[in-house]
Amino acid sequence: MTQTARDCKRTTFKGQHLSLSDLKEHSGTENKNLSNKNVPAYPESVEFRVQKVSHVTGECGLRAIFLNSGFRQPPELAANDQRHFIWWSLAVTSDDISSAEERFLTSSFPNRSSAQIRNQPPILEHFTTSKAFQEKSAYGNFRFIFSFKELLWHYVKQFCGGQSPVLRVYETVLYKQEIQYTVVVHPHHINLYDDYPRLPSQSDGVCGYYDGAIWWRCQAPSEAYTNKLEVNSFDGRVDVRQDKDKEFYVWDNVCVAFHMEPGWVLRVDRNKLFNRVNVCKVSYPCLLRAPETPLKLNDAKKKLADLKTKMG
Repeated sequence: MTQTARDCKRTTFKGQHLSLSDLKEHSGTENKNLSNKNVPAYPESVEFRVQKVSHVTGECGLRAIFLNSGFRQPPELAANDQRHFIWWSLAVTSDDISSAEERFLTSSFPNRSSAQIRNQPPILEHFTTSKAFQEKSAYGNFRFIFSFKELLWHYVKQFCGGQSPVLRVYETVLYKQEIQYTVVVHPHHINLYDDYPRLPSQSDGVCGYYDGAIWWRCQAPSEAYTNKLEVNSFDGRVDVRQDKDKEFYVWDNVCVAFHMEPGWVLRVDRNKLFNRVNVCKVSYPCLLRAPETPLKLNDAKKKLADLKTKMG
């Protein structure tokens, strides 16, 4: 067990993406939320195929991105003796959720009739409530969203000499209520990660990359559960019922860390940056680094508009 600079205890498993069941069985893992046995039935191991990723920052980070015309590790972090990364999260859309639900239902009932398909009410919207699916972010008010394929193209062009980048299984980090699966992206000539396994394209693992999308078998889509999943095999239908008092559990998510050497800037045309950025509310607990502070949504919109006017 280690403790981060943000005063947050965590357990790290290098070079592995451990499933929920693996983490439960792992000796030395003591986590009250993870061991909760009263969680009502919910959709487990639902496969999302996500094509977009997001990078969220505060006002200082926003200005630095436009000043540099791209993304770099903050100088105060680059000065520390640590790996140099630019961090991105999966940007799960409503269409991604709808597609994942359809795969889940088709897998559960491969022979559903047209009437059964029409009469099936939405289910995943009742469970995809964790921070992995929210528009709010703990990391700031300004969110840049790119397709992962486009981001890889910029990275390849600038740092990989035209060769495809390498994607690897970097780590699993277990916090008090969060499981974070990290994928690292690096050029072929960087050998720091040779001991880490390649990210799969297709397998029974937690996540992988195939045909422009990151697939992710989400094992815990909510932080707290008040609804219960009921599967009616006879009618080929799945329902959601109000269960009982709120039960807290862990939630999982996937992050992508792009390796950056000191001084590297992942450059993107400024007009494209303007088209890819929007504002969002800051969620609790706020993880902005000082001197950054969360802004009210209207204030964030005004600051972004002012910056576009000034730099446009």
